[in-house]
Amino acid sequence: MTPNMTYGTPMPGQGVKVAYTGTAGTTTAVPSSCTTVRVISTTDCFIEVGLSPTAVADTGMYLTAYSPEYIGAGPSFKVSAIQVASGGTIYVTPFS
Repeated sequence: MTPNMTYGTPMPGQGVKVAYTGTAGTTTAVPSSCTTVRVISTTDCFIEVGLSPTAVADTGMYLTAYSPEYIGAGPSFKVSAIQVASGGTIYVTPFS
């Protein structure tokens, strides 16, 4: 993938954000037509993606701050994050 490519079409107005600390933060469900999500965090964190995810430190997918990650997601999926060392915010953009 080159820097100007994406996985589908972003869904305007459907992006969500959620704060996380030592306690996991979880987004609302993505739209039913979503096939992929882009996740960006403001601090290093661990994430989980699924129908009812809860991120757990040291066992989730490690996401470095300000590095977008594209992840396949089905209808009603959610994203959960928990801090590595300091709290932050994840921004989740659904794609169709």
